[in-house]
Amino acid sequence: MTGIATAYRIVLAQLIVALVAGVMAWAALGHAVAVALVAGGLINVIANLYFALHVFRGGVRPADAVMRSFYVAEAAKLFLTAALFALALAVLKLAPVPLLAGFVVTLAGYWLALLPAGPVLRWINT
Repeated sequence: MTGIATAYRIVLAQLIVALVAGVMAWAALGHAVAVALVAGGLINVIANLYFALHVFRGGVRPADAVMRSFYVAEAAKLFLTAALFALALAVLKLAPVPLLAGFVVTLAGYWLALLPAGPVLRWINT
């Protein structure tokens, strides 16, 4: 699997985790909590999608250009994450705890996307 495919797989897994958590929160805790939880997850999804798009644009490049791209993308991702949190809290007035919980829950999507299917499927089938 290529780097770009892995990056998109991670972003997709995080989006799925955010949406599933949102549906579960809506069913158990109500609309306001679900919206805040999904918004927190989308903050992570948007930031990681930006990172992936920035890092993998331009095709094959020298190693120093790739490293520079990673550093710039990570710095921009951190700034974008902080700005989106500020927007969600100050402008949209979302509840901070479910907002942060949605962000943290989508971090699990990162690790789920990196698991190879073989060992996971073998474990489930046993």
